[in-house]
Amino acid sequence: MNVRTDHEPAGITLLLMRAYQRLLQGLAWVLPFPQPRKLIGAGALRSLPPLMRGRRWRRPLLVTNEQLLKLQLPQPLLAELDRIGRPCQVFDQVPDNPTIASVEAGLQAYREGHCDSLVAVGGGSVIDCAKAIGARAANPWLSCRAMEGLFRVVLPPPPLACVPTTAGSGSEASIAAVLTDGDRQRKLAMADLKLLPAITVIDPELMLGLPASITAAGGLDALTHAVEAYIGRSGNPFSNRRAIAAISAIAHWLPKAYEHGDDLEARLQMALAAHAAGEAFTRTNVGYAHALAHALGCFYAIPHGLANALVLPSVLRFSLPACEPKLATLAHAAGLATDQTSDHDLALAFIRWVEALNQQLGVPPFIASLRSVDIPQISVDALQEAHPDYPVPRLMRRSDCEALLTELTRCSYNE
Repeated sequence: MNVRTDHEPAGITLLLMRAYQRLLQGLAWVLPFPQPRKLIGAGALRSLPPLMRGRRWRRPLLVTNEQLLKLQLPQPLLAELDRIGRPCQVFDQVPDNPTIASVEAGLQAYREGHCDSLVAVGGGSVIDCAKAIGARAANPWLSCRAMEGLFRVVLPPPPLACVPTTAGSGSEASIAAVLTDGDRQRKLAMADLKLLPAITVIDPELMLGLPASITAAGGLDALTHAVEAYIGRSGNPFSNRRAIAAISAIAHWLPKAYEHGDDLEARLQMALAAHAAGEAFTRTNVGYAHALAHALGCFYAIPHGLANALVLPSVLRFSLPACEPKLATLAHAAGLATDQTSDHDLALAFIRWVEALNQQLGVPPFIASLRSVDIPQISVDALQEAHPDYPVPRLMRRSDCEALLTELTRCSYNE
């Protein structure tokens, strides 16, 4: 395998990276983040059709996936929209990791249906795909690749309503859409304020039937969002409050939602926690756990939430020397603190708590599919994604990344 050029920051590059990250932090303070209309609570989905009619959305494209359509989860919404004269064109070909090809197929469905709006019913993959379809519909001369990066969506997409059916990605609260570029075997992210939805529906009734494994992966994805938003160097008072609130809620409610999938209150609180974590990381960006998760997802098709959970403890141990007080604060948020405990002890306790939560939720302590021969390229891919955008507390060299991944081929909870 030919490994691309090393992407280690060094010398003046370090200074430039930190200066760029500081600029992005300043922008997050002043950018006018739109606030979607939020419908929250059991049965909230029933309030969406009249709201869409009041806003004169005449022919929406419903974006979902085949599994949800087979489970008939969107059927009540489709029936009500049809009853009030807002028939939906349906696009259900969204894979677990949305691709540029799936966006183009959705764009064709949007055009064929003469649509003027979008409704995304599903998890983060569905919502990200719907965002990208809208961006392409409004900017037909721009490819997804041309809109990759910050603020490259020129014209505003058609209005979008997001109905998350999992509690994890927080995509309904973020300005980003992450796609898989199959031709280049890498992740592609577009980020723009124009991608925020006009309406967000948080209805825990839609999540009551989730399998425990999906509940776990979603909750740990939300945890990773909140942790990386807080320990990174671009936090602000709003993002810090939302991240801490998310971690506190996840610590309390995720085990309950995992063990008792029919607990409506646990489902609602986890959905709100995932939304809070999304609000946090969309203002701060993420970190090395996400970069590694994206690279591992491209190599081995590991679901994103699971990939985040697999690498988060190792990333936290690497980052600890540069963010010990922040990890100590998160230990307090997770309910681990005592007044007599030092920051160092609290930070280690938080990392051990993350590992214990992984174990409780059935996440293995190693990556079974990870091959040693792939580690150099995965490391390069991850660092190329992370640098310079991700305001990580401690910068990682390729040798550090390779060592971290090597440990994940053999470590166990009992070591």
